[in-house]
Amino acid sequence: DDRIEQEIKNTNLKNKLLNQIFDFAALPSVPLTWQEVYDLTYFGQVATTEDMLSMLEASLAKLQKRVADGVYHGKKDSPRVLVSGCPVGGDATKIFNIIEEAGGVIVYLDACTGMKAYAGHFEEGAPDPYRSVSKRYLDVPCSCMTPNDRRLSELDLIIDKFKPDVIIDVVLHACHSYNIESSKVKTHVETRHKKPFLKIETDYSQGDVEQIRTRVEAVLETVSKR
Repeated sequence: DDRIEQEIKNTNLKNKLLNQIFDFAALPSVPLTWQEVYDLTYFGQVATTEDMLSMLEASLAKLQKRVADGVYHGKKDSPRVLVSGCPVGGDATKIFNIIEEAGGVIVYLDACTGMKAYAGHFEEGAPDPYRSVSKRYLDVPCSCMTPNDRRLSELDLIIDKFKPDVIIDVVLHACHSYNIESSKVKTHVETRHKKPFLKIETDYSQGDVEQIRTRVEAVLETVSKR
C-alpha cells in the first residue's frame, strides 16, 4: 500500500507538470506544436515520474523562453483547433499534419492519446489506495462508458479555457462507440458553444488524405472569414 500511495503522489506530480505545459496552448499565441504535446503524452503513458521529471522541467523552461522571446507557432490569427474523438497514433496522425498545413493551430488533443489522460487527479491519502486508482480511471470520459455526459461537461471546460475556433472530431473506422457519440458532441458544440464542428471518419491509410484536406481547409476558411 505504501508503494501504491507513493506512485499516486508521483503520478499526480507528473500530471501537474504536464498540465502546466498544456496550459501554454491556452495563450492567445501558441508557443508549442501538436507534435511536442503528442510526444510528451505518448511517452507519459509508459514513463515514470522519475523518467520524465527533468524532461518536463526542461520543456517548461523552453516554453517560458519562447513566450519571453515572442516565439509562437503558426500565425497570430491562425484558427484555433480542438481535436476530439478516438485515440490517434501511427499514420492516423495525418489528421494533425493536415490541420497545420491548412493553416490551423491545434490547441488541444482531447483523446486518450492526448491531454485527456492527464486531466484527472488521483486522491492522495485515501483509506483504500486501490479504490482511489480505480475511481480515477473510471472517471475518464471515454465513449466506452455510458452514459458519458462527462465528456460534454469536460468539453465545456476545455472550450472555455483553450478557446478553439473549431472542433474536429476524429473517428477511426470500426470505433463504433465514438462514431455513435459524435452526433451528441456535434449537437452540444453547435448549440451550446456556437462553434463549427467537423466529423472526420478515417483509418491508417493515406488514401483519403486529399479528401480530408479539402474538408479541413473548407471549415478553417469559414472560421477565418468570421
